[in-house]
Amino acid sequence: MNIIILGAGKVGYHLARQLIHEDQHVTIIERDSHRAKQVSNQLDCIIINDEGNNLDVLRQAGLDKADFFISVTESDELNMISCGLASSYRNEVFTIARVRNIDYSHSAMSSRSLMGINQIINPEIEAAREIAKSVEHGAMSNVLQFNNTELQMLNLAVPRESSMIGQSLLQVNQTIGVTFLVPILMRDRDYIIPDGNTKFREGDLVYVIARESDFDVIFRFFRKPKVQINKIAIVGCGHLGCYVADYLVSNSEGESSLIGKLISRLTRQEQSGNLHLIDADYEQCKYLSERFPTAQVTHADITNEEVWEEELLKNFDLVISSTGNQELNLITSMYAKKVGVLRSISLVQTRAYKNIAESLGIDVSISINNVLVNTILKIIRKGNIKSIHNISGSPFEIIEFALSQSSSLNYQQIKNLKLPKETLIILVTRGEENLIPNGAMALEPGDHIVVIARKDSIKKLETLFGVG
Repeated sequence: MNIIILGAGKVGYHLARQLIHEDQHVTIIERDSHRAKQVSNQLDCIIINDEGNNLDVLRQAGLDKADFFISVTESDELNMISCGLASSYRNEVFTIARVRNIDYSHSAMSSRSLMGINQIINPEIEAAREIAKSVEHGAMSNVLQFNNTELQMLNLAVPRESSMIGQSLLQVNQTIGVTFLVPILMRDRDYIIPDGNTKFREGDLVYVIARESDFDVIFRFFRKPKVQINKIAIVGCGHLGCYVADYLVSNSEGESSLIGKLISRLTRQEQSGNLHLIDADYEQCKYLSERFPTAQVTHADITNEEVWEEELLKNFDLVISSTGNQELNLITSMYAKKVGVLRSISLVQTRAYKNIAESLGIDVSISINNVLVNTILKIIRKGNIKSIHNISGSPFEIIEFALSQSSSLNYQQIKNLKLPKETLIILVTRGEENLIPNGAMALEPGDHIVVIARKDSIKKLETLFGVG
């Protein structure tokens, strides 16, 4: 595919790097000469140092044969204008714009064409969705949900003095007593695809796939028992914090609210005090009081030493740190854990800070940039690729394919497939069955297949699975 990316900031850079790994033809337009030079030294693609709202520049970038035009600059206006310009010149190009100031959280706007833009993505809404999904699962870990199956993937650290230390994956599997898979683990910043003989070490970050109903047993084995979340505090209630609160207290489908589900055993009077919103801006607090009348709102600057001394966060089950300062979010989450808060969620900007958060013992860390890149990649994917999940900081991804009725892989045994190096089929869903595959298993039409592979193998897998 031919893809034009406007903006070489962190999102544009990581998106381009991923696509280049997949052997896609990428052209980047970046107005800042220093940044353009920096990126040209790091990425093997065409870099044009110019303005993106100029039709001549877009044509120079290859708009006449582009499949996608993606604008991810820091300016909403520029992103929308450049996408509109690209679409008006050539209607066949699929345009994607990063826009922060459009709220489509309760509408279908994200999938409708606006000003010639095929897809609008608000990164804060996408991040809020991830946070809400994590809350719904008890804020135990980052949650990855697969399609067409009840299986989920969570990441858990091997605790100090754990009985797992020194045991092989096969031994642990036999000891726990429930079925689970470990497709990958992180050890000393290296990522390993384990086999049955791989032995666990203290501090290993283990990615576990299992049924949701079996995770209670697995959590106990990792010394992280599931807890009842009743009282939630959101620190930093700008746009993103408000979107998270929206997911917690309301539901556009008319179903019970998420926080209502979490605390359904409480009376209506008790429920009114179970969401607490904290923000440093007084006018924003007034707005929050009007928008969320059932929540408690506190005007407080979390950076103020007196706030810490008052132990404002002490009595909560979950603290969500969603200020615009990722360092402050990490500190707030760490402090919350120190004073006895059971679970913490921290919003960060970059993958590097996400890895830091995990190493500090913060239960869930959501990288807004990572979420945005993954959202765009899912839009770009087509054909029989149903979903793709990035494992933050690693060279691997988990991809979900569906075999069509006419696939050349139908009725072939897995051992005979010419899979790229370091590629592993970890799960096959067939109808209502979740099957752990072996080499002798033959694939069948309609199989839903979950594969872990290196990012630079994606294009080969697309060819193998007939994605066109």
